Amino acid sequence: MKTTLEEKLKYVRLHLDEGVPIFEIQEKYGLDCSTLKYYCALYRKWGEEAFTKPKRREYTRQMKLEAIHDILTSGKSYAQKAIELMLTDPKIIGDWMEKYKEGGEEAITDTHSREAYKHRDDKILEKNYKKLLEDLERTKAENEYLKKSYSLILKRSKPSKKKS
Repeated sequence: MKTTLEEKLKYVRLHLDEGVPIFEIQEKYGLDCSTLKYYCALYRKWGEEAFTKPKRREYTRQMKLEAIHDILTSGKSYAQKAIELMLTDPKIIGDWMEKYKEGGEEAITDTHSREAYKHRDDKILEKNYKKLLEDLERTKAENEYLKKSYSLILKRSKPSKKKS
């Protein structure tokens, strides 16, 4: 089950503002304790800004490599580095690390947030839709042309009635 940014903020406020213990939130909403603690730490560092709908974020290759090298040299956890970068999920850093371990620095590339990929997919769908509409218009025009051609052929092939 995917948790929305609004839900994450709600859980943080329940704990920090209303004093509801993490284990109660965990039991009521079926979340992991460490996840809730991560959300609270993110909120403490960045406030509500961390849970508002972000603009399209671009994760540059350079930023990823710096984060990876910082983790490797300083011994920070993925969660600590993710909080520094205001990432709503430390698994994002885990994905970067996995790619780095499998393919080295060459495997790390620029990417956009998942939201940006969604927009890219929407653009592709829109482009395909426009192409289909153009194809439909062309097919309609071809059908009209063929109907007119067929009627002209029929007129020419009818024997003319001449009186003799």
